[in-house]
Order: sequence, then C-alpha cells, then structure tokens
Amino acid sequence: MPTNKALLIELLEFPRKRILQSMDVRHCPHAVFYNQNDEQCLTCHQGMECIWINHNDELVAVEQKSVAELKQQLLIAVDFIDSSLTPHHLSRRQCQCENCLWLRKVQQALSQ
Repeated sequence: MPTNKALLIELLEFPRKRILQSMDVRHCPHAVFYNQNDEQCLTCHQGMECIWINHNDELVAVEQKSVAELKQQLLIAVDFIDSSLTPHHLSRRQCQCENCLWLRKVQQALSQ
C-alpha cells in the first residue's frame, strides 16, 4: 500500500509547532530564516531546528516534495520530538500525550 503523501504533509504540522515553541528567537538577526553564509547562523545552538523549519515551514511548498523527502524530514522531526521526551515516556505504547501519539502516527505512516 503506497504512503499517503497528504498524511505525511499533515504530520509535519505537529513538529513544526513544537520546534518553533522550543526556539528562542528573540535575538535572531534573521527572524528564523537560516543563512548559511552568516557566522551567527553557523554557530547558533538552534541551527538544526532553524534549518528544519526553513525546509518545512507553512510557507514552503511541501506538497512539491517527493514522498522520500517528506519521510526524511519526518525522521528528523521524530528525532527532535523523541529527544525532548522525559524519562517517564519509557513506556510509550501506553502514553497518551501529544508527543507519543504523534510518534505512533508517524511510525505507522512510515511503515506503510
């Protein structure tokens, strides 16, 4: 059964919100637009999050990305969400928090 591209695009909404919430952009000279030629961006501790947002923001035409590209971006988001979980999420099969529910949805979508 082929992966539903619309579902993959929909699944990007949750990490987009979480990543933006986690970022401190008060002092960002580029308003979260990653600039690979700026030393500040290259050394910023939020570089990976910023790059991900710039590739998957609501303003990016993600529907033009291939299924493989969408899956890759979701895997990066899974790593981010997974790393933000506290130790009480060790039994994720039973956890019903937003993060764990999203992780299960992504796991199911990527296995199709």
